[in-house]
Amino acid sequence: VQGAAVTADHSRYVQRVRRVRGDDLALLAPGAPVRATMTATLQALQAAGRPLASALRVLRQLVMERLVVLDVEHDASVEVVTQAMTELAEVTLDAALAAARAELDARHGAPRTETGEVIDFWIIGMGKLGARELNVSSDIDLIYVYEEDGATAGRPDGGGVISAHEYFALVARTLRALIDDVTADGFVFRMDLALRPNGNSGPPVVSLAMLEE
Repeated sequence: VQGAAVTADHSRYVQRVRRVRGDDLALLAPGAPVRATMTATLQALQAAGRPLASALRVLRQLVMERLVVLDVEHDASVEVVTQAMTELAEVTLDAALAAARAELDARHGAPRTETGEVIDFWIIGMGKLGARELNVSSDIDLIYVYEEDGATAGRPDGGGVISAHEYFALVARTLRALIDDVTADGFVFRMDLALRPNGNSGPPVVSLAMLEE
């Protein structure tokens, strides 16, 4: 009908999310999704009993449904969409990294330098993530960097000691499973590590010294 309002429910994607996730839609606070509201939604999904991998994927679906509504029904700007998608990537990567390190610390102990300091680790966003302009179909280009070489402290029984490089390679594997793997709930983001030093022929994680070289 000429002049009739265009609504988001014309989208088959929105129809599917509302049909499958209708009970969860209210967990995302009204308005444009931002870091604080997405973090609160993720926590609420986990508090309701969802494993992290599922909660991350459901969060993406709720954010995407909201962005369709804002775009179609409220003329949201490109900046609103790209900020929300960028912060979705940051929130989900932060949660996945915290879970990966907690799991590996329990199995191997925290990675430490020769002087006993815990070794830091960074996820560097490249491409559209680094520019903070992710769109709804973007993958995320990442480089994983750890501070320096060392070894894990091991478990209280003395077992589980591995090198820092092995530890952070396992972190990278867990991050891919939590973010990139396609499950019954879909995926969070497609991940691309090809921009790391030596591309796909190099190790998935590098130390600062390796990165500099």
